[in-house]
Amino acid sequence: MNVELVLEILREHFPTDPLEPRLVPMDDTVVTLTPENLRPAVQTLIDRFDLRHLSTITGIDTGTEIELLYHFWDGEGLTLRTVLPREGSHIVTLIDLIPGAAFYEREVSEMLHVLFEGHPMPDPLLLPDDWEGEPPLRKEVP
Repeated sequence: MNVELVLEILREHFPTDPLEPRLVPMDDTVVTLTPENLRPAVQTLIDRFDLRHLSTITGIDTGTEIELLYHFWDGEGLTLRTVLPREGSHIVTLIDLIPGAAFYEREVSEMLHVLFEGHPMPDPLLLPDDWEGEPPLRKEVP
């Protein structure tokens, strides 16, 4: 994967998104997109680069927002970052584009209470059936 070419295409398709590319260890580049442009960006990666290897989705509760990191890999890493509000956090599913996203979306949904719109199987995945209380990876906010 040529990250510079990917960044050029993303800038062309999403000129108002901050992108803010930054290199991180392990040959990874992180770019920031608005939630509404995440899915079109993934579609662009598939159409232009046949990039379909989604390694995982990392969800982080910062205390003020929910950060989602979509980690792609093809010889080097490309992470698409987006930020959601803590309350009512939702984003469109990717599983029709990348079926393997189903597991990761269910995990993030259950652990952080993010709704993946259009997910056909939003059932709990990891927690016991009788789980009560807040999602376990949510930070307590006074």
